[in-house]
Amino acid sequence: MPTQPAEEMSAPPESVAEAPTIQPQAEGRRTQLKIVRESVESLSREVGHLRKSSEANTKKLEAHLKSLRMDLGAHARSKDLGEHVKSHRADSARLEKQMASLRKDVASLRSQMAKEATRSRAHSEAAFAKLAAKVKTAKPKKPKIRLRKRKS
Repeated sequence: MPTQPAEEMSAPPESVAEAPTIQPQAEGRRTQLKIVRESVESLSREVGHLRKSSEANTKKLEAHLKSLRMDLGAHARSKDLGEHVKSHRADSARLEKQMASLRKDVASLRSQMAKEATRSRAHSEAAFAKLAAKVKTAKPKKPKIRLRKRKS
């Protein structure tokens, strides 16, 4: 549905000389459209900020996971040394737990981001549907055309 500027919606027809310039229903619809537009823009900004912060957190967690893998690889190479076997096992188990925890955090961040995007999309669609229903049900009255008699 293409949107028209507010000026086009409220502009009176040129052929009607006595048409009122401001219609109360049109002002109400314009206000409703403005409110909906502002709330949609606000939701879009919030989703964008959430997406950016989630991506930053994900990158940070992935970098931490990479460093943990490097530490785990270094510990795996030192496996041959008899004196470090016991500490290596404890460290490996700890690192594996940290990696599992980080994977879980990354997965929860991704699912949270998807849920937020879905929720904001549903909210904006519901607002547009309400507005569309109100606009469709409210039909503006057409001004009566009065013909003036010419004096000869």
